[in-house]
Amino acid sequence: MTNYLIIVGVIIVMMVVGGCTQPGSPAQPTATVTVNDQTSYPVATTAPLPQSTNRVGDNTIVIKKDGFDPASITVKPGSIVRWRNADSTPDAALYSPTHRITIVNVKDSPLLSPGEGWSWIFDEPGSYNYHDLLHPDLEGTIIVK
Repeated sequence: MTNYLIIVGVIIVMMVVGGCTQPGSPAQPTATVTVNDQTSYPVATTAPLPQSTNRVGDNTIVIKKDGFDPASITVKPGSIVRWRNADSTPDAALYSPTHRITIVNVKDSPLLSPGEGWSWIFDEPGSYNYHDLLHPDLEGTIIVK
């Protein structure tokens, strides 16, 4: 029992001393970071954030049972395009809400269950056709220019 009290006492002393010796943080400008296109968190920064026109939120394609929304999208070179599976079904035995995107002759996504997403950076100008490997009637086009 005495050893236990000594360990607890040492831990408390370390917590108090560690908390009291930290220097105060200077005031810094803040920016906001968005996680999963849903929640914003303030973060401290010492430099201005670059203004980007190629944000993932601007280039998100939503996967639904009846197709991609939008099916075609035009982006600048270097843009990130994200596919987000918003599909669902009350009976998975009748219809699978899982999808797998293929950018023709470029890349295949992993399986995307409902709520999951996948991104690809389009560096080169051109027209890129894509479709769903599991639901072949779902197709679209990415235009990079």
